[in-house]
Amino acid sequence: MKKTKKYLRICLWVGLLSSFTIIYGQEKENDLSIQEVTVIKSYTPSLSEVFKIREQPRVIDSIGKEKSTVRYSIFSVPVASTFIPSKGSARVLQKKKTTPKYNATVSSAFGNFNNLLLDHSAQIDLDRRQKVNWLMRFNGFFKDLPDQELTTQQNTTLIHLGYQHDSNTIASSSQLSFRNHSFNLYGTQDPIEDDLVLRFLDPKQQINYLSFKSQWQWFNIILKKADITAHLTTDSFNTNELQLELNTKFQLPIGSFFVNAIPSVRYINNQFASDYLLNTPSAFASGISQMELSVSSGKNRFKFKIGATAVYGFGDDFENQNIFVLPVLDLSFKPKNGNFTPFLKVFGELNQNSFRSFSDENPYTAPAIVLKNTKIPYAFQLGTRTKLLAGWEFTMNAYYQKSENTPLFRSFGIDNPNTDFTAFRYGNTFEVIYKEIETFGFDASVMAAFKNGGSLSLQAHWRDYSLADKTEPLNLPGLQFKFKTNLKMWDKFFLQTNIIFWGARENSFQEILNNQTLSAPRKIAELPSFVDAELKLTYQLSNRWDVYCKVENVFNAKQFHWANYQVYGTRLLTGIRYNFDLNF
Repeated sequence: MKKTKKYLRICLWVGLLSSFTIIYGQEKENDLSIQEVTVIKSYTPSLSEVFKIREQPRVIDSIGKEKSTVRYSIFSVPVASTFIPSKGSARVLQKKKTTPKYNATVSSAFGNFNNLLLDHSAQIDLDRRQKVNWLMRFNGFFKDLPDQELTTQQNTTLIHLGYQHDSNTIASSSQLSFRNHSFNLYGTQDPIEDDLVLRFLDPKQQINYLSFKSQWQWFNIILKKADITAHLTTDSFNTNELQLELNTKFQLPIGSFFVNAIPSVRYINNQFASDYLLNTPSAFASGISQMELSVSSGKNRFKFKIGATAVYGFGDDFENQNIFVLPVLDLSFKPKNGNFTPFLKVFGELNQNSFRSFSDENPYTAPAIVLKNTKIPYAFQLGTRTKLLAGWEFTMNAYYQKSENTPLFRSFGIDNPNTDFTAFRYGNTFEVIYKEIETFGFDASVMAAFKNGGSLSLQAHWRDYSLADKTEPLNLPGLQFKFKTNLKMWDKFFLQTNIIFWGARENSFQEILNNQTLSAPRKIAELPSFVDAELKLTYQLSNRWDVYCKVENVFNAKQFHWANYQVYGTRLLTGIRYNFDLNF
């Protein structure tokens, strides 16, 4: 059947070709050519031909394109192989170990000179937006220094409470602090030889500092910041001082610029039980209100702030003049291809001096000083900042300042008619005098932050003082260095350092003579430079327990800042700290 169909199909093709030849032959007048027809025999496959390679039929077509023949050769090159296959198993990813964070800590330490240190702090999140924190610390020395007629024991107590609230539109924080510094006025110029004085004299001074501060910051309104601060200072000699300060900041954006308005008010009311010279009560009340107006821009490489501050003073110390205008200028430029950012600052200030600020700097300030406000008509800083290395910042600048009523500490003389044994009238305290001073100087600092959380800072200050009356700049060093580090030495060892260097300086004093008055001539004595160095090494026993060893006054300096006041020698303090969680 299949052969019959195949035969009929061949006959049909033959008939069609014959018809096409006849028709073509009728249209052309040429002679008929001989046509050859090849009849292919039908293919009947057999089982023996299954694995034969069949021939690919070759089609001659002008449209088709012949495949190009690719000829290639393979040759070998000798290579020294250093590959060593790993015989270990595939590495399994492990979760990085995290150190737990605790919200509270307590520590205690004990050292020579019967030095006792107690410390406790905590910070607790009430919810996502509110947190509270507190700090309690006590540090005391209960052993007297050798070769001292009067007791030298001292201690400091600090209690701090804080509250913080943050949201998308406002952030606020409030702090209440109380600090008590109890010490003795033992730094007499010469030994006290009167047995009656030694029997009835009580050299103890206790200063209490109570402070409250509340800060507010807004993000979506013109009023950006506001804060209020209050300080109350009292002591063992019936001193009473109140300070109030209110600061606000308004900022209005205009295009790429900002218009800033910073109004503020400061007020101080001070009362001493007795003046040093007249031995009568004294009082001081003064206030300063000011308005700073400026235009600033910080979006471009060139940043600036230009304006002025108008100041109005009222109360004591403003009898001659009470209106002042002070400059405000801050310029900086960061080049596109460079690491140096030059800057220029020009500013003026009117500062309120207080017994709180003086006693915080020099605890041996007599509670019977004269208070005045310090005016700085203008000051300049010209320098540059740079970040040559990642995490390192260098700053250098020249400094100039002219100031009026600049406070200087000077040793008080002995009040010979002192018959009530008042502790600060034996040449063992300091008064404050005021001078007009021009200051030239140079500042340099290095700040570094490391990837493991460590930090480093170095500050150097050089000053040259020129007084209008050609006297000496008392207790003002020409050279100062401050060096601090917080380093992770090994896996569980941490090192902290705090080093301060004060250069040589002059102090004024009166010689002790019989029947000498407080207005007698004075002499100048040079105080040597000193280095106050502290080292603290901490070892982490576990996530909760730490032990540490702290060394203070490493170089065993006999005296630090203030004349006649010997300090405790090299002090070794060892302690332990425990970290834990507090939940409410």
